[in-house]
Amino acid sequence: MLEKNPKDMSTEKEVLPFSMGYLPESFQQKSFNKMNDTPQNRIEGLQMIRELMEAEEIFRDLEFDDEYLVMFLRSQSYNVKTAFERLKNFLNMKNSHMFMFTHQKYENLKICFTKNIIKYLPYRCPDGCAVIVINIDNWKPEEFPVIEIKRIAPILSVHALRDPMTQVNGLKAIIDTKSNPLRHLRHCTYQNLYLMYHGTQNCLPATIHEYHLVNPSVLSRFCLSVLRPFISEELKKKIHIHSSPMGLLDFFPSQMIPTCYGGELEDYDMTPWLREAMQPEILDTLCGKPKYS
Repeated sequence: MLEKNPKDMSTEKEVLPFSMGYLPESFQQKSFNKMNDTPQNRIEGLQMIRELMEAEEIFRDLEFDDEYLVMFLRSQSYNVKTAFERLKNFLNMKNSHMFMFTHQKYENLKICFTKNIIKYLPYRCPDGCAVIVINIDNWKPEEFPVIEIKRIAPILSVHALRDPMTQVNGLKAIIDTKSNPLRHLRHCTYQNLYLMYHGTQNCLPATIHEYHLVNPSVLSRFCLSVLRPFISEELKKKIHIHSSPMGLLDFFPSQMIPTCYGGELEDYDMTPWLREAMQPEILDTLCGKPKYS
């Protein structure tokens, strides 16, 4: 997990909007080529995954629409068995951490965006990836308790994945690990770190292609040491540690990187996206909807 040189960097400078809601033609071809996303595979995949769901008690009282299930099928290139296992993992995580999926209030969670703790960039990379920025030093647990971090996590993840561009192209993460150890280390328990790892690696129907750590700190070294037993060689290759935030410009177009990291992006507001994500009818379908609600 040393600082790495960029590989296969796109020479394109065009960035795409974060909120798209459709697949441009070139990305439709990418979905077809890399994810086996054909009309026939979709029909057969949906039928097969629903048959597997019918045989499991855990799904008995829930309904999932086709678009939701396609997120999982695409994430596994229409390998129905692994898509189903990931869906079941997600539902099991919900059942064992129900507080993450209940009592979400916009007025509470918007602090995450207005204080620049966690939010998406308003643009995608030229390769179509969405980018989430996490700034740990902006997080004051006494103002925004860890339980609210856990509540916003499935909202940020699932609603972004409702966009087919995110399903097909995945995500990248920029994590500013500058931190006050006295404020944050006590929340870096094994249980919390493993929940984060398990949720992103085994539950979400998403591919996170790169993790960019800037401003390395005691906190980042501690967290990596705790998670080291679970970090596969493949995952290690995705982690880029930058001694200077300017290193991000070797991987991302400057127009999509905030000025605090040497880019050109001025302040931006993503709260309208969060407000949309927290509409009651959308929250109701974060991980299945009761059949008789």
